[in-house]
Amino acid sequence: AKPYQARMQLLTGQLRELSDWQGFATEPKQIALCEQMEYLAEQPMDPEAKAERIKELQNEWRDLGGSSDRSLWSRFKAASDKAYEPCKAYFSAKSGLKQANLEKRSAICEQLESFLDNADWSSIDWKAAERIHQTARQEWKEAWPVEFRDNRAVQKRFDELLKRLEAPLDEERRKNEGLKQTIVEKAQALVEHEPLQEAMNQAKALQGDWQAIGITRHREDRKLWQAFRKACDQIFARRDAERSEQQQASRAADETAQAGLNQVSGISPESDEQAVTAALATLKDIDAATLSKGVREQVQQEKQRLSKILSALRLQAKMASWQSLVMAATAGQSGSESAPQHWAALAETSDASDPVELVIRAEILCGVPSPEADQQRRMEIQVQRLANGMGSADNSTDQMQDVEKLLAAWCLGGTGKNADTELAERLNRAIANLNEA
Repeated sequence: AKPYQARMQLLTGQLRELSDWQGFATEPKQIALCEQMEYLAEQPMDPEAKAERIKELQNEWRDLGGSSDRSLWSRFKAASDKAYEPCKAYFSAKSGLKQANLEKRSAICEQLESFLDNADWSSIDWKAAERIHQTARQEWKEAWPVEFRDNRAVQKRFDELLKRLEAPLDEERRKNEGLKQTIVEKAQALVEHEPLQEAMNQAKALQGDWQAIGITRHREDRKLWQAFRKACDQIFARRDAERSEQQQASRAADETAQAGLNQVSGISPESDEQAVTAALATLKDIDAATLSKGVREQVQQEKQRLSKILSALRLQAKMASWQSLVMAATAGQSGSESAPQHWAALAETSDASDPVELVIRAEILCGVPSPEADQQRRMEIQVQRLANGMGSADNSTDQMQDVEKLLAAWCLGGTGKNADTELAERLNRAIANLNEA
């Protein structure tokens, strides 16, 4: 031992000197760590973050090799204990929360298992079952934190129960996705279907069928819906295109019709029959089916106006012709050639032989007063007409026929030959009043 004793003393002295130098180098760092720990103890922080920072400072203290200065170590230890005090309460409460969450998860498993054991999959409300699946997953997630080791068994049980629930749900979803795929194919087949109205009606019915289908996987349902919506949009786009074409055709037709209306607007009761007939022909050439409602009504009203003018002109011409026949018959001229063909038959059925009575009857029919001298006879004729049920002249067709029968008797039946000019003029005034009516 003697040969080594002197060397041991030398090395021990060197080690003591090195230790003194080490303490001299680490003491400022340890003081800084004490100050950091004391500062941390006074800061309000999240307990977990604070505990992590305490651990980091303690590791730095150990890396410095500790301290031979007991007062410095006591200072660091006291600051550490003070800083960890709120963390201790937090982790204690957290431990209780973990246990409560573990119990909550166990209760979720119990409820889920009870539901699965009693479920009648042949008549189950699939949407309600899907909500149970979603709710169980959400509540399981919210029941956190839990102790990892204690959670292993309950987590395994929960996963197995979820698989039992997901199996029939997935089967039902795939079945419903098949139904929706069929609807998509039907809608796609309607894109070019004619008639369009039938295609739109069927597309609307398919939309109702779509709504009636139950649960599906969200991603698959979105794809199917996009395909179905695209087909429906194409169907109704055809309608919009047709409407646009119809609107364009209607605008063009309105412009043409308006030009026609402007062209015939100058026709009046003073116009001749040829001009009125031509104006009516112009309006009849307009295709009313393509017109807008307002213009179509204008065309219809204009047609009615022109038709009334034409009827009035034709009646006026007819009355003038009849008046000429009356005067010709009174003058003893035969009017058989120029008289209407059906007058011959009317003349044979007429019982009017007295020219005065005939004129009075014409005045009654046409609403023209008779002279004072013929008032008594007019009253007798009116009473007779009432007795025969002929006192009403509401029917214009019957009225016109009765007038024509009188004129046929006058012109072709010989009654006019026995009359004078004054009676003929009275008869023509009555006919003129018929024209005005």
